[in-house]
Amino acid sequence: MRRIGAIIVLAWVAGAVPAVHAQIPTSGEQVAVGFGVDTARSPNREILALYQDYLSHRLDTIRPSPYWSRAEQQRWPIFDLLGGYIYQGFSHFTVVHLAPAVGLDSTYLIRTLVSSVDDSTHDVRPLALYRVYAIREEGRWVLANALPRLTRTWSHETIQRVTFIYPQAHSFARARAAASAAFVDSLARAFELAPPSHVDYFFTDDLIETLAAMGLDFFPLGSDTIGGRSTTPDHLVFVGSSAAGESYRHELAHVVLQPLISRANTAFLVMEGLMTWTGSSAGRAYGDLLPGLAAYLDAHTDLTLDRIMTDPPPRDGTLDVGLDGFAVLGDMIYRAGGLAALRDWLQAGRTPEAVLGAAARLLRVPTNQLDGLWRRRVAALAAQQSR
Repeated sequence: MRRIGAIIVLAWVAGAVPAVHAQIPTSGEQVAVGFGVDTARSPNREILALYQDYLSHRLDTIRPSPYWSRAEQQRWPIFDLLGGYIYQGFSHFTVVHLAPAVGLDSTYLIRTLVSSVDDSTHDVRPLALYRVYAIREEGRWVLANALPRLTRTWSHETIQRVTFIYPQAHSFARARAAASAAFVDSLARAFELAPPSHVDYFFTDDLIETLAAMGLDFFPLGSDTIGGRSTTPDHLVFVGSSAAGESYRHELAHVVLQPLISRANTAFLVMEGLMTWTGSSAGRAYGDLLPGLAAYLDAHTDLTLDRIMTDPPPRDGTLDVGLDGFAVLGDMIYRAGGLAALRDWLQAGRTPEAVLGAAARLLRVPTNQLDGLWRRRVAALAAQQSR
């Protein structure tokens, strides 16, 4: 939630949706076993049964589960950290590996391919190849996340409320990290919110590497290997960027500003625009994004805010017309009416009519004049930035 992929239901985009909330119950995943996977002997047999039971009885990822590590459930409200990626209506789950985990005592690794199969051609379309672990806890086998196991040797640096977690080979940019940590408190103050008690900020030079540390051996990203994700209830941030590893603030904005967001009443682009305005996007500051946005609008004179909401142009490098454009609209509303107006807009609803109608009302213009006002503001801001 930075689109995860054209065929994927939005889960964590552009910075994240972020939060990954409770998963919608599905009709049940079909669990198959791949070639060479030993399920005849113990404990493989019991672990496979545990995994199958979890997938069969998984209603969501916030209720206590007897199948999952109690320690992880106490640590993370959204305890199945890959839920927003893998539970997207794909029903074919094939276990391709089940064996003792190298270097971990009393721990087994389960690797699973999630896919769909075309009814007519029987072509397999993979969504993800991911890892989950089985561990011994309180005398029984339970499931556990890959993240703490795959990052157990990574370096940790805590600055104020943020703990930065990164591969040992990375050279830590402390000044950039300190600025990001200070950003958390300053953003909370600006929006009159209590700051999060803590944030765990995992980062590498490449988003594919970061997702792999979470347990996603494969997930369709296309060419977009720079970016971030966040799980806001868990206060978790995941970043992949060689240029802005310690300073990818879009995801921190998601964690800080989550209390303002309502899944029922906040449109996706309104939310992501807010995060882009306050925390940047694609590792670039808000102001630096505007010349590219202005140039795009100049070349597409018929593009409207309504069309951006219903069919946003695809991201091209650091230019995301939807995120950047709604960042400007949020900036305009804040300048016109302050925090109260911005809160009003965030709760206006999810449809284009509701979002744009509220924006026009808060900016005190007729709805049919909103696009012109917005375009002129983008051009003015871009001109200021270019001087």
